[in-house]
Amino acid sequence: MTLRHLKIFSAVCRLESITLAAEEMNMAQPAVSYAIRELEGYYETKLFERMNRRLYITEAGEQLLIYADSILAQFDEARDVLRDIQTVTKVRVGTNASYGISYLPQLIAGFKEEYGQIPIYTLVDNSRQIEEKLIRNDLDFGITDYPSNPQFFRSVPVGTDKMIAVCSSDYSWQGSAKMEELIEMPLLLRELGSGSRSMVEALLSKYKKKPEIVMESISIRSLIEACAKGMGVLLLTKSVLEPYMKSHHLREIKITDESIVREYYFVYHKSKFLTKSMKCFQEFVLENR
Repeated sequence: MTLRHLKIFSAVCRLESITLAAEEMNMAQPAVSYAIRELEGYYETKLFERMNRRLYITEAGEQLLIYADSILAQFDEARDVLRDIQTVTKVRVGTNASYGISYLPQLIAGFKEEYGQIPIYTLVDNSRQIEEKLIRNDLDFGITDYPSNPQFFRSVPVGTDKMIAVCSSDYSWQGSAKMEELIEMPLLLRELGSGSRSMVEALLSKYKKKPEIVMESISIRSLIEACAKGMGVLLLTKSVLEPYMKSHHLREIKITDESIVREYYFVYHKSKFLTKSMKCFQEFVLENR
């Protein structure tokens, strides 16, 4: 097995096509097929299933893809580091939406004040996407709301926040509620893959009733607007909601039997080579948590 095999395998997975992978890599289609067969022979397992003229990656293939992407990313990283060992390098940081709205601007402003010569790129996405970008080396660091898989990542806690339930000031429900009562209300939630959605689902799984989810969205602003219009109850981070409570006439529904505390984690790949610029950012985050 060589680096070339992994590049071919990664391209086939990404494009879901032997033909397209061959075109992208400027190879003959039989050569790509042969490389995949060599990989399957080496690992003694099927990496793809071929059904109805389509290519489907197997569970074994999905596991290999994680390692293949990591190895290829490290290879590219080593090349870049050796080329630019004496230069200031850009730091690429991804955070989930809640942290990105409430804390990221202040964090980056503080870092730029201390290390103005270091260029920095930030991305706001959900926690699952941040992890995937760390594996592919599209990001150097992530700030997510759950500890990432210790097999691949180092995770350091850097803060906490509280999740609350809010509704329109005109909403019929008054005062407080137990979690079981809250489930019976129409709910507004973040999309699958977001940390806040994962936390809410983990909490709801303790109850036998199926929640009525009337809206899910990647856009926090859309959820807040829907809540203000009386569409339902919104479960979201307190620091995100506080600026909108008065302007959008929202009020909190006190949850009497549950406390939903959300933790934030500073995450990076265990195999990541940290340049001087990256070490400066890492130290700044950990000193200011």
